[in-house]
Amino acid sequence: MEIDFTMAERKTYSVLIIDNFHFDPEHDMVIEGFPTVDLAIEYARCIVRSSIEHHRKPKQTKEELKKLWHLFGESALVLGHKYRGSGELDFFINNPVKHDKLDCKKIRDKLISRIHSKC
Repeated sequence: MEIDFTMAERKTYSVLIIDNFHFDPEHDMVIEGFPTVDLAIEYARCIVRSSIEHHRKPKQTKEELKKLWHLFGESALVLGHKYRGSGELDFFINNPVKHDKLDCKKIRDKLISRIHSKC
């Protein structure tokens, strides 16, 4: 029995980024080509967490922050996988992280460098 691995080798993951403010598919963005589901999840988590931290203000209640995120934030999910960044919203709100510690660009750079290394 011969197994064709070409499809398995080409399997990549995409992250859908949703603009909660516009909530219109025209404003959504898909980042394609993540070679592993873990890297796609890492990127989706970073997008949502960065959005939370962007809206976090001193003396703000958790409820206020959550409302701001739902109105103006960005959500992200991994297409073809069950991961949705909004599922971790309460965790992100309850566990602040310095915005400068979140580097979504660095994760995208990993993606780009993997694509270029295969060329």
